[in-house]
Amino acid sequence: MHSPLLVAERFEPVSLVELEASAGLLDRMDRKYVVPAETYVAVAERLLDTHRVLEIDGVRAFEYRTAYFDTPGLETYRDHVQRRRRRYKCRSRHYVDSGGCSFELKLKGARGRTVKHRIPYESALHGSVSPDALQFVQDTVQRQYGRSPAGLEPVLHMTYRRVTLADLERCERVTCDYALRFRACDGAAGGLLDGVVILESKSRDGGGLADRLLHRLGARPASACSKYCLGVGMTRADVRSNPFRPMLRRWFTALPAAA
Repeated sequence: MHSPLLVAERFEPVSLVELEASAGLLDRMDRKYVVPAETYVAVAERLLDTHRVLEIDGVRAFEYRTAYFDTPGLETYRDHVQRRRRRYKCRSRHYVDSGGCSFELKLKGARGRTVKHRIPYESALHGSVSPDALQFVQDTVQRQYGRSPAGLEPVLHMTYRRVTLADLERCERVTCDYALRFRACDGAAGGLLDGVVILESKSRDGGGLADRLLHRLGARPASACSKYCLGVGMTRADVRSNPFRPMLRRWFTALPAAA
């Protein structure tokens, strides 16, 4: 009843080309919410008249495989824990259904805006940092922050499914991530509880229609909801994870270690 995929079937479709042309939102305000799936269903029903669902080759719920990279000292994780204004995350992302792959860098810009930079990436390189990808990160971070990492290594692998709803006229998106699982390089693993989803509202000013609807339903934006940081906080006993513990205790569960 509360399946994000079943809800998506009720929307009119939008192609990836249309979505990127009208609401690419590489420079945006993000708000994240962790809520029961039924809350997403209630919001989605109120978006039927304004939003369309991303559809590619008949598929509306897409599997994402993401690898996050950090310095040997976990510099990017620690910058997020300390809420430093100049912080970033980098990852490779494999779009399983389409076969595409990209290397992405997300930086915090002025007034808390998220600015995403990305380059095409070979699928065979997913989960590793090529010399070109490292140079891309170093050049971009140096240009924006006046510093750059000397090296990067894989820290966390993650999978989930995503449904994307978009209002092209207002340049707004809301994504619904579910069936999220992550594992560290040593095999420690965890994930979202069944029946729980992560919603992310993406708009130019941070006040999208989905945000207003969620507020009416009693949901509030989560201040510590980086999927990367949550995954590291759950799987690494050697790091400080105080900001993420309330959310981890409420919405996540440890899983058997992966081989």
